[in-house]
Amino acid sequence: MEACNTRGSFSSYLYEIRFIILFYVIGDWASTVYALPRGTEYNPVPAMILENYGIYHLLLVKVGFIFLLFYVAPVIKASRERWVFTKHIIESVGIFVTVNNLMVIWYGNSLVQAIGLV
Repeated sequence: MEACNTRGSFSSYLYEIRFIILFYVIGDWASTVYALPRGTEYNPVPAMILENYGIYHLLLVKVGFIFLLFYVAPVIKASRERWVFTKHIIESVGIFVTVNNLMVIWYGNSLVQAIGLV
């Protein structure tokens, strides 16, 4: 029963994950839209979605991830440290991919390419 109480409202959940929404959903998606004409998507999952379904389906997958996270959040929130860690990991990934895409837009070379991963 306690897991139901930790769920809270959807609006408070959205506020809690505002940086995930800003960087992982909006930042990555918007910068991908602008970076694709200048580069290539190297991540195989988004590349497959983009090739087969288009850019708006990638956004739908990201929004679906937000709903999935909302669904599993009560289990993760059983440990405060685990919830904070999970949020920071997703936020960090969002910041990294947004910066990577912005480098493609501004410099024609991504951070991943600059450090030699691709």
